[in-house]
Amino acid sequence: MIDKIQAFGDSFTYGSDLANRKDTWPSLIAWGMELNYECWAMGGVGNQYIASTVVDKASSNCLSVINWTWIDRFDFYTTDSEPKTLRPAEDTELERLYYKHLHSETGDKLRNLTVIHSTIAWLRERNIPFVMTIMDQLLLDDQWNVTPTIVNMQNDIREYFTWFPEGQTFLEWSRANDYPESDKWHPLEEAHANAAKIMLPAVEKTINTYITTTQG
Repeated sequence: MIDKIQAFGDSFTYGSDLANRKDTWPSLIAWGMELNYECWAMGGVGNQYIASTVVDKASSNCLSVINWTWIDRFDFYTTDSEPKTLRPAEDTELERLYYKHLHSETGDKLRNLTVIHSTIAWLRERNIPFVMTIMDQLLLDDQWNVTPTIVNMQNDIREYFTWFPEGQTFLEWSRANDYPESDKWHPLEEAHANAAKIMLPAVEKTINTYITTTQG
């Protein structure tokens, strides 16, 4: 029995720049389906952080809604065990060092695909239902800066993503419809309200499939 939706991701799932964080599209779906809602998203993080939160918090009696973020974000841990994230938009000494000397698109793809690939396997092994979206189309680009390993993992996980109309990400779809967004690129209330309507069938189908599989 599914009694809760758990959301994982970055600021687009957290609800940054919304007047009320309960107005995110995963929260609106949960409210409309009379399910409990729990948000474990955090603004500014990378996919390694998102994956670790899924593994820590996801539960088999809940639907996990996971929004994977941009692949050029780099999560790391220091001696204080608190996760930190490097982002290309920032301008610290460490970020200048990383993005000048250590960063590459091939490395981004390999690292993020490995993390997402293993998270999907973890969820499936435990029969935890999930709906996944992504912010960054580069994750699945198989034409440039790829290796055979990258292409194999892309092919393995491609079927698990749910897209907005025309194969778009949430941000791409929001902009295509001219919905208001903040100066930090966050779609606002109108976009989330309509995204909830679009994503509702995928959520219902996943939950019904789970119920049929586990109770049928």
